[in-house]
Amino acid sequence: MNCLSFYVNGKEIIDGNIEPEWTLLWYLRNKLRLTGSKLGCGEGGCGACTVLISRYIGGESDEIEHRTINACLAPLCSVDGCHVITVEGLGSADKSNLHKAQTRLAELSGSQCGFCTPGMVMSLYGTLTSKNDLLPTMQDIEEAFDGNLCRCTGYRPILDAAKTFASDIDKIHYEKSSSSTTSTTMDKCLSYVQKNSLKIDQVEFPSKLRNYIPQSIHIKGSSIDWYRPISLNELLHLRHTYPGDQSKLVFGNTTVQIERKFQQINYPRLIAITHIKELQEIKRTKDSIYLGAGVTFTRLKAKLIELNDNNNNGFCQALLDQLKHFASTQIRNVASLGGNIIAASPISDINPVLVAADATLELHRADNTKVRHISLCDFFLGDRRVSMADYEILVGIHIPLVKSSNKYFLRSYKQASRRDDSKGIVSAGFKVQLEQSNLVNDQWKIVSACFSFGGMASKTIQAINTQQQLIGLSWTKETINKTCELLLKEMPLDELSLGGQLEYRRTLVQSFLFKFYSYVCNELHQPLIDSSILSYHRPISHGQQTIPEQPQSQKFVGSSLPHRSAYLHTTGEAIYVDDMSFLFNTLHAALVLSTKPNARIKHIDIDDASKVPGFVSFVNYLDVPGSNKTNGILSDEEVFVSSVALCIGAIIGVVVCETEHAAQIASNLIKIDYELLSPTILTIEDAINHQSYFGDEICLQKGDVEKSFVDAEHTLEDTIYIGGQEHFYMETHSCIVIPSHDDKEITLYLGTQSASAIQELTALVLGRDVSHITCHVKRVGGAFGGKESRSFPYCLAIAVAAVKINRPVRLNLERHVDISITGHRHPYKIKYKVAFTNEGHFLGLDIQMWNNGGCTLDASRAVMELSMLHVGNTYQFPNIKIRGRVCKTHIPSNTAFRGFGGPQAMLACETVVEHVAAYLKRDSFTIRRLNLFKEGDTTHYGQILELWNVPRILDELSKSSDFIQRQTNVDEFNHQNTYRKRGISLIPVKFGIGGLFKCFNQAGALVHIYTDGSVIVTHGGVEVGQGLHTKMISIAAEVLGCSIDKIRISETATDKVPNMSATGGSVSSDLNGMAVKHACEQLRQRLDTLIVDNNVNISWEDLVKQAYLTRLDLCARGFYATPNIFDYDFTKNQAAYNYFTQGAAVTEVELDVLTGDWHLLRVDILMDVGSSLNPQIDVGQIEGSFMQGIGLYTMEELIWGDHTQNKWIQPGQLYTCGVDTYKIPSFNDVPIDFRVSLLSDSLNPRAIYSSKGIGEPPLLLGSSAFFALKQACMAYREQQGLSDYFTLHSPATVERLRMACTDEFTRRVCPDEYETLPPRGSY
Repeated sequence: MNCLSFYVNGKEIIDGNIEPEWTLLWYLRNKLRLTGSKLGCGEGGCGACTVLISRYIGGESDEIEHRTINACLAPLCSVDGCHVITVEGLGSADKSNLHKAQTRLAELSGSQCGFCTPGMVMSLYGTLTSKNDLLPTMQDIEEAFDGNLCRCTGYRPILDAAKTFASDIDKIHYEKSSSSTTSTTMDKCLSYVQKNSLKIDQVEFPSKLRNYIPQSIHIKGSSIDWYRPISLNELLHLRHTYPGDQSKLVFGNTTVQIERKFQQINYPRLIAITHIKELQEIKRTKDSIYLGAGVTFTRLKAKLIELNDNNNNGFCQALLDQLKHFASTQIRNVASLGGNIIAASPISDINPVLVAADATLELHRADNTKVRHISLCDFFLGDRRVSMADYEILVGIHIPLVKSSNKYFLRSYKQASRRDDSKGIVSAGFKVQLEQSNLVNDQWKIVSACFSFGGMASKTIQAINTQQQLIGLSWTKETINKTCELLLKEMPLDELSLGGQLEYRRTLVQSFLFKFYSYVCNELHQPLIDSSILSYHRPISHGQQTIPEQPQSQKFVGSSLPHRSAYLHTTGEAIYVDDMSFLFNTLHAALVLSTKPNARIKHIDIDDASKVPGFVSFVNYLDVPGSNKTNGILSDEEVFVSSVALCIGAIIGVVVCETEHAAQIASNLIKIDYELLSPTILTIEDAINHQSYFGDEICLQKGDVEKSFVDAEHTLEDTIYIGGQEHFYMETHSCIVIPSHDDKEITLYLGTQSASAIQELTALVLGRDVSHITCHVKRVGGAFGGKESRSFPYCLAIAVAAVKINRPVRLNLERHVDISITGHRHPYKIKYKVAFTNEGHFLGLDIQMWNNGGCTLDASRAVMELSMLHVGNTYQFPNIKIRGRVCKTHIPSNTAFRGFGGPQAMLACETVVEHVAAYLKRDSFTIRRLNLFKEGDTTHYGQILELWNVPRILDELSKSSDFIQRQTNVDEFNHQNTYRKRGISLIPVKFGIGGLFKCFNQAGALVHIYTDGSVIVTHGGVEVGQGLHTKMISIAAEVLGCSIDKIRISETATDKVPNMSATGGSVSSDLNGMAVKHACEQLRQRLDTLIVDNNVNISWEDLVKQAYLTRLDLCARGFYATPNIFDYDFTKNQAAYNYFTQGAAVTEVELDVLTGDWHLLRVDILMDVGSSLNPQIDVGQIEGSFMQGIGLYTMEELIWGDHTQNKWIQPGQLYTCGVDTYKIPSFNDVPIDFRVSLLSDSLNPRAIYSSKGIGEPPLLLGSSAFFALKQACMAYREQQGLSDYFTLHSPATVERLRMACTDEFTRRVCPDEYETLPPRGSY
């Protein structure tokens, strides 16, 4: 058969004109124009592309199998005979036929930017359909989204919406709220109980597919052939005909697609082995378990649960333990056990368990009837190399079941950067056979042992020497100590070992062994030091939101109106740049980037690229019609590199082709000769050593710091490092540029926070007036500051290309490129010295800060200045001196990020508090209260504090969270548990709102009323997921007095509102809200002139018609400039914010000190948002921002190649440039108990309707988890005899946390520096 037959959303597709290289996602989006499924990463790691695949299994139960998969990985050819269901197939907002999964996510605020939402809907729908008409359990829901990421919501509202479908809502250990102002997860579930009595709708399975009979397939493409054999003999024959690299076997394509996409490894033939019956077997005999190589991990997991009894030597449970957090639901649904083995990854989570279980492989080949068996340990030869002939096929895996009077124990362990969908840093399988040697003393002797590890060598390794030396030894702690030493000797790692983290990996090996030892002792009923070491069961998460009652005088403002695009999000009908229809003659672009830092370009060879079919042009600096040098915030940058590429990722040129695929191929074929320059400066320390800075040192000072140190009773000093952070907006950078001969107009469709700035720069680069350039922004799939200035360079390059070729050109950055070149949050080095009294009163603070600005200035100086303004947080330092330097290095320019320097400064300030408290042996909360600002105090930059609510917030929060009692409870827990420790921390925040430049504090709006009464509002802000448009619509409805449904906002466009300030700084609602209000007030005043006694109750529609008939102007322009502000001046120690958003958080954590793994037990947040414009949207901003802060301070780590620490990476290259290596918080990281409250009775006369900006401040509260974790580490260190203060650098990753928990295991690895580990990381 040479064509495919399948269904999509109930519609039959028969297509014989396809390419085997096409993914299902590409086909859905480009051929069928179903753009609801999004391309978020291309690696199967974010879930934005999730779809449901259904196929008929048959049998006695007439079964239909439903599986969610990643459409970005799935080959189109793999869906033959299947029914593909996308988000569009569930329901449409236009047709008002939404599925319950769509409506509940929309109703319960489960979307913000909306880019990830279609994938969330499909994962939820997949969970509902996989239960065979039964409702899922709470645990099912908790695990349903392990393959989905969201950067906006903080996950809690998505989980709440999903849990309304659960069959066992009583599993939430949380009562229904008794207050009308509070809503809990239980409340939401109870409100949908009656609706759950109705059957969940399912998309009907096509009857024709019930009769589908698989046939052999051969699809001949232009560069790749696709084969799908349906028998083992046919497969063996194909492999014999096309051995070695002439063909590649694929099952789920989860590895092969990654090889093709990122390593440019291409195979002429792909052989799909999904329909080979012999590879699907799972059976158990009296002496073995047989697992077919083609068994998916989902099916394997289900079968292991069935087989898990006392007669499998612990194998089933050991493998189940690894599968709990192995990959994701979408990956497990398609990936096979055999494929995982053949991939031979040195960091495999599964293979160490199989090796420890003495697994043997069964290999077949066509030219030999004899089956070859080989032990799995011998099968692995090295990094991704295996002992397998070119013709051989892995058919099955045999797990022996040993019958013996001895005791057998098998267990598996893994530690990753994040629990969900994260490969292990180290994984292990331990097996031991013991015989009783002394009945009286209950002593046991080791008969045999097998210790296998992933992440400790270039392959899955077995510690053979250690195993041999253990035979005959007693099962005691002394033997385990000796084993640790043997293992470390047998598995050395050096500074060139891939993955780095040498000390941590070697410590984990010992920690896992000790956990295994404790497990065995428990099974033998021997006494344990601490039973908590055995396992941890995470409870079901739940949340609570407390919202004060809205003012009675307001109808719309202050109410929790749903996000106006929520239903478009959940149906996939919300359009983003890459979803826009192709214009005729559109070309596709790919960037040509520097592969060297600080290198002069000697020659560019485009010959090979120009031979790619569909190649149109190569564009570089010679093609720029205007200025190649930019201005404004990019004053020291070029559109294209003209001579020296300052960093890896610098834009050298653009390749333009007829197709996106051709452009990507051609860009990789451009050959560039470089001359390497020196020195190459990559880190803050490099910059300090070479005195490489942007500008002079910046200084702020109040009082006499030097005198305070002389007079002080105590002084302390230290240095901390804070790592950067990737924005990880779900929608990568994309743009479409359309040139026109009509008056030289240029139209841009893009996702940016700064439409006017890109308009002006495009005009400069093209040599045209600004009025000829129009920028349109419909919506943006997340931004967080990353789409301010760093959205400019690639967009300018595409504009040059479009003008040169005179055709529309579009670009969509791939995730790994986006992360690598578009800048991050700034890393910091901060050195402080603090003076204080015996009681803990602060007297003086001298603080020096360095940030890594990258290769160009961008916003780095402004970020440093804002850091300096936020250094004191909520505390009064009578004398303070702050100095800042911006380091110039050879990495991509770092840029704005939510918080804009505030998070780094606040961490430093709170570290000072913790240091003083530890030194004085006083509670840190006491020190905080002692030094709090008071109403009327003056900040170190001369601003008087008004409406100061932090003392009240701390009082209310400490009471509502039961903070004091919980501190006692934490101490008791730590006293009772040795290897699990808890910490609890209360952190306040003060964050300035308002631009420090006077000119930034202005906004415009344009409002049209049409004769049918409908209204369209345009303003200067961009909808990036923060609900800005929803708030603006509520303001317009409030002022105009019409229905919310009459008002819409179409887009942000520079031809409607000129000279817009960037959307950011948490001020967009303040500025644009006032402008919208101003415009609507004008219109309302005009309309009110028509209302007289006899038509007081006239309808809105009739009033508008009357206005038209009387020739009243139904269009108004609004404008707002924030009053009473001035430009900041550091030379005068003078700056002022419009107001401060204030809040606090109490966070409690539980830490596994042996691994560094931890859980957020409970978070209580109280935020002063004034009188909220939209409480639910503000709560969503608080939760999402807080979780982004959790990522910043505890999990997300950027790792760069450098000259000293990460020598295993090319200097200047970013290692963590994709979802596989860079980990943001996931669903499993959400607080188990998440409580958010808005402060009642708070007014703010400085902003629209007395509200406050909220987007950024809660992020800083994520530091409460950092300090709670530090407390937990401290509790363990004190137990180990280390009572001195210790420095913890940010982020507090699992590695840093484990290594801070100094004990016998870390001392073996770091004998000279066991008390404190140097700040290893990329700064």
